[in-house]
Amino acid sequence: MRKNIVRSLLALTVSAAAFTAAAQPAIPREYVEMPGFSLGINFGMTDLWGDIGTQGIVDHYGNSNYWDKPCFMGGMFGRYLAHPMLAARFGINYGTLYANDNWNQDKAEKAKSTEEDAFQRYLRNQDVRANIWEANLMVEFNPLRGNSESRAAQKRMQPYILAGVGGFHFKPQSSLLNERTGDRKWVDVHDLHLEGEGQTPTGKPTEHYSMKTSLWQLNVPLGFGLRWDIGDQYALGIEYLYRITFTDRLDNVSSEFASKDYFDRYLPPEKAAVAKALYDKSYELQPGIERRQWSTRGNKEVKDGYSSISISFIYKIMNNKSPWWF
Repeated sequence: MRKNIVRSLLALTVSAAAFTAAAQPAIPREYVEMPGFSLGINFGMTDLWGDIGTQGIVDHYGNSNYWDKPCFMGGMFGRYLAHPMLAARFGINYGTLYANDNWNQDKAEKAKSTEEDAFQRYLRNQDVRANIWEANLMVEFNPLRGNSESRAAQKRMQPYILAGVGGFHFKPQSSLLNERTGDRKWVDVHDLHLEGEGQTPTGKPTEHYSMKTSLWQLNVPLGFGLRWDIGDQYALGIEYLYRITFTDRLDNVSSEFASKDYFDRYLPPEKAAVAKALYDKSYELQPGIERRQWSTRGNKEVKDGYSSISISFIYKIMNNKSPWWF
């Protein structure tokens, strides 16, 4: 699923680059955006693409539980247009990511075997919420404005492509069930080492235990959008942005089930009790189930990612200077 998204975005970027390379810049018209600075705000929905949740995009959006808890992200950005087809953007955003294995309930109830992926995900019964701060620096390509005298450049509705680098801070949580009251509360899980990460005697990774993951990470944002110029100073837009990351612990699920003895050995008693209640929550759906140590909990071969689809509003700061290509 993640590979298909990335391949599609890269294909769009390559196509746009080929188009703009062949275009010839010319004297700008009134309908072509003039170079200079602009400020923008954006707000929209977010999605976490990790081990928790569904395997496919269609199941992700089409299951009956997804829309019970939509999550959002918003922020602001500054933009400098150097040429009608090329701009630089720096932005900061804050939002929430969320995923839940109960998104597989519809398919799990129709499964013909307990070994089917949807059934196993549903039985795993994990969920995650992560508050996230991010900053990014991106290049914006406006492919239809490579030649300001073309008919395409005259249109106020313009597609664009984004690519860049960024950094983010996240804090994963999982919901803990109070069996007496039936209520749930969100608990920080990074320091519980639910898969034994970073807690080996030597502090080095082994066959089963990986290194502890930092909550500060880098990402590579790739996306595309459609913007509509309103007069000379304003614009509205809608854009999709996918972030490639270099961690598999956005949802705090990555590799294998540790043993309960591990938590008693490496964690204080209070933390150990919470960790044993959270590392495997299958018992909530199937009481008495026992997970075999080192059995699969997630897929450590595929990194996590996240995305947003948002609406933006841009204010262009008027600039009376003549463009450098005049």
